[in-house]
Amino acid sequence: MAIKVSQPDEDGVVTLLMDRPEKRNAFTWDMYEAFGAACDGLQGNDAVRCVVLRGAGGDFCSGSDIGGFDESRAGAEQAKVYADFTVAMFDRLKNLRHPTVACIEGVCVGGGLEIAALCDLRIAQQDARFGIPVNRIGLTLDHCELADLAAVVGHGGALEILLEGRVFGAQEALAKGLLSRVVDDAWSDACDTARRIARLAPLSNRWHKKFIRQLQSGRELTQAERDEAYACFDTEDYRVGSQAFLDKQRPRFVGR
Repeated sequence: MAIKVSQPDEDGVVTLLMDRPEKRNAFTWDMYEAFGAACDGLQGNDAVRCVVLRGAGGDFCSGSDIGGFDESRAGAEQAKVYADFTVAMFDRLKNLRHPTVACIEGVCVGGGLEIAALCDLRIAQQDARFGIPVNRIGLTLDHCELADLAAVVGHGGALEILLEGRVFGAQEALAKGLLSRVVDDAWSDACDTARRIARLAPLSNRWHKKFIRQLQSGRELTQAERDEAYACFDTEDYRVGSQAFLDKQRPRFVGR
C-alpha cells in the first residue's frame, strides 16, 4: 500500500506516509483513494491528537503521476471526473479535525504542494523545492484547487507561482508565506512540533481549526456558532488545565 498510517504513539501523534519513492510519491488513482480513506479513518479516532504528513525516500510528493494522464484525463469531461475525485480526497485532509503538520523534504510540486497547503503547519528542509509548473504541459488548476492555494499565499502569490511556472527553493517559499519555517532537519522538527501540539488540549485545537474554517468561509456566522467558542468552559480538559496551572504542574488532557 502506497499510503501508510502509523498507530498513534503515546502522545497521540500519527504519521501518514506517502510511500512511492520510485516515482517521488506521485499519486495514482488508487493512492488518492487510499489517501482519502486514511484521512477518514483518522477523523473518527479520538486517540489522534496530531498528524504528520511525510513522503518516503527523501521527497514529499510530485503530484499526480503524469504517466496516467492519457487514461484518466482523455478530454475535458473525463478530466472533470478525475478532478472532482482527487479534490474530494484532498478535502478529507483539509477538513480533518486533528492538527496536521507537513514535513517537507525534497520535491514538493504540483499536487504535492497542494497537499502541503492543506496542512495547518508546513515545515521544510533547507533543500526542499516547490512549484506548480502545470503550464509547462498546458494544464490548469480548477477553482477549488486555486482557492486552497490562494488561502495560503493570496491571489497575487498564487498567480506568481502559476504564471511563472518556476520550481523554487525553501527560503523563497518561506517568503511567499507557503511555509511555517525552514530547518536543517525537517523530520526531527516536525516530530517535535507534533508532540508539542499533541500534549496540549485536543478539544481546544480541534475547535480552533473549526473556527478558522468558519471565518475563512466569509459567511455570516450564526449565534450558535459564535456561542460554541465558550463550550470549552464546560469541558473536563478546562478543569484539568486550570487546576494544573494553579498547581504549577503539566496538565494531562483527556479530550472531553
